[in-house]
Amino acid sequence: DKKDKNKFVLEQFKKILILTKDLAEKNNSKLYFIYLPEYSRYKMANYNNQDYEKIKKITDKLNLPFIDIHEKVFKKEKNPLKLFPFELPGHYNVAGYKKVAETIYRLTSN
Repeated sequence: DKKDKNKFVLEQFKKILILTKDLAEKNNSKLYFIYLPEYSRYKMANYNNQDYEKIKKITDKLNLPFIDIHEKVFKKEKNPLKLFPFELPGHYNVAGYKKVAETIYRLTSN
């Protein structure tokens, strides 16, 4: 059923993050988890945030630095939909990617 499939996907996701973190550490690199919010988060009145919470819990358990682009960029916008082309679903527009890139750079530059 759907619940079992979701649990399996999250378990696989956690395994991938563990392997990725191990590889980064072996290569003297630092791994960051960047959460990029989707269009429906800002368009739907009854947006379901469960996956975000589950992912955040996994990254916290693995002690991974978590950069929440929703908090750092989109939440600060009066109209976050303006960071999508023509305020339609899909990838971010030039302004959206610019703000995301500047934020990631600022938060990961040591």
